[in-house]
Amino acid sequence: MKSFHFKLDRVRNYKTQVLDKEKKVLGALQRKRTEIIIKINETENFKAETAAKAQKKQAKGISMVEMNSYSYLIENARQQIKLLYEQLKKAEEEIEVQRKVVVAIYQEKTGMDKLEEKLYEEYLLLEAKEQENEVMQVISNKLADKTQGGDDTAKLA
Repeated sequence: MKSFHFKLDRVRNYKTQVLDKEKKVLGALQRKRTEIIIKINETENFKAETAAKAQKKQAKGISMVEMNSYSYLIENARQQIKLLYEQLKKAEEEIEVQRKVVVAIYQEKTGMDKLEEKLYEEYLLLEAKEQENEVMQVISNKLADKTQGGDDTAKLA
């Protein structure tokens, strides 16, 4: 019997390559999201530190120009945080879309893996039946030889 060969091997290998590529894209999107979160945290810390400095200086007494400068920095940080949260929302949406792509390709590849396993099991069953048939054929031939050989000896006597 021929050795087992999965006919969809090329397609599965292609799916594996596509899956790897899409996983890399997903990883890049996740890194982008992490970078945005880090920027948000840094900007929020800067805003809090600037507000604390402004309060300390205000308690000691500062000029209006200096106070306006602190107000500008705090407002600018607030706007940056707002934009970063919008970017974060967009990044999370992109991640979700890409995650669905990865899951779909993974399911296709897994389906092919399961198909290969099923076909291989069928191949093993057919191979076992073929071997059983060969054994039965050998046994039948030996029995036939014995019966023919026994008939010849009976004729000679």
